[in-house]
Amino acid sequence: MPLRLLCLHGWGTNINILQSQLSALISDLHQDNTATFYLIEGEVDSVPGPGIEGFHEGPYYSYYHFPQPLSTPSEAATESLLHAYDRLYRVLAEDGPFDGLLGFSHGGTLAAGFLIHHAKLHPHSDPPVRCAVFINALPPFRMDAADPGSDPASDPVPVVDEDLHGYINIPTVSVGGAKDPLCRYSVALHRLCHSALATWVLHGRGHDVPRDRRDVALIAAAIRKLAVQVQVRVSMGCW
Repeated sequence: MPLRLLCLHGWGTNINILQSQLSALISDLHQDNTATFYLIEGEVDSVPGPGIEGFHEGPYYSYYHFPQPLSTPSEAATESLLHAYDRLYRVLAEDGPFDGLLGFSHGGTLAAGFLIHHAKLHPHSDPPVRCAVFINALPPFRMDAADPGSDPASDPVPVVDEDLHGYINIPTVSVGGAKDPLCRYSVALHRLCHSALATWVLHGRGHDVPRDRRDVALIAAAIRKLAVQVQVRVSMGCW
């Protein structure tokens, strides 16, 4: 049976954009029935994400108010994030079963935060999914928005949340871009995952989903390995 992956798009995009971004990877993994992909769209209206406007049509969405503010945390922002977690629970229950989550950028941050949130709330329960794929994603973080017209050198930077270690204990694939200015955060997310179950892939591009043959093959191979890990753990009665 193929992995069934619930897929989450980046900030300020939509499911049509994610479908386009993932098209080469989906095509590769469909060849041997390794995985199927189920995409859901964010519900929060958003400005287009970086590099999106002029190349992809809107409307544009996020899953919660993003980024979460650092210096002036708000109840509305927290409620928005918790609503996104509740929606994932609902989709998993109503449209599942799903084997795993796949998230690009903002979607990967949501997926990681959801897994950590669940593990903290239900420490003695099984994880909500069996595996996860994080593509150019950051750990849960907070960051103040840049002031209009400010010097880019002084722009705020992501501040990773505390108390995140030891909660992602399922097989994972973390993907980072060698030319992505945020790659160190993708590495940080990878290091939050159980070391014996975590696979790291470095592609040659920036903050996007690569579609060239070499990089797609690298990511696809890692997901095929992930599928085997899941099958082995199921056969061992881990779930």
